[in-house]
Amino acid sequence: MNFLWRSEFMDKIAFIEEYIEKCNSTTSKQILIREINCTFKNDIDDISNGLNFYGYGSSISNEDYSEDLTKLKAILTNYKCDLQREDKIRTDELRMLELKSQITINNNNHNTNNSKSNSSATAIATVTINQTMKNINELPEDILNKEDSVELKDLIYSIEEMIAEKEKSGAKSKISKVLETIGNKGFDLFVAVAPYLIQAAATVQATT
Repeated sequence: MNFLWRSEFMDKIAFIEEYIEKCNSTTSKQILIREINCTFKNDIDDISNGLNFYGYGSSISNEDYSEDLTKLKAILTNYKCDLQREDKIRTDELRMLELKSQITINNNNHNTNNSKSNSSATAIATVTINQTMKNINELPEDILNKEDSVELKDLIYSIEEMIAEKEKSGAKSKISKVLETIGNKGFDLFVAVAPYLIQAAATVQATT
């Protein structure tokens, strides 16, 4: 992930948190309400809607000011959560792209100078597949239903069979098929299976 973008994001979150904390203040409420509106009006649509301060002018009471700050605190907290949610989605997408790239590179790499033995490579993949099946079983149904789970496991076991039989082209095809299957089902499923695919692709290359 771009370090500069990440740093700017964290600064933004810290900035919002400062104003959320200020909403607990008992002094200068009028100034704070105006300051928050001016600071965030370009980021948060209609931030001043429903505030007493902008409905009644200078005639409103301290109770009204407190109510406005409670509303603004909720608005800022929600805005912060939205930004964090977007950040997680972006981070997950970048991680998925990195993993996809690693799998694709391994799966398409035709370097025959790998010194690993066939038995060692297969043993490593065997250890990985056991954990992968456990990962799949632990996923909730809203991520992967039972029917799709069975289909995915069958695909993974077929990769193992082809690796054992040294059918490199078939194994590569199945790896690509699994990658395609999980690619649009969310980050949790992808992370559950990707380590196995990376190892399987490397194992295929180690198999002569």
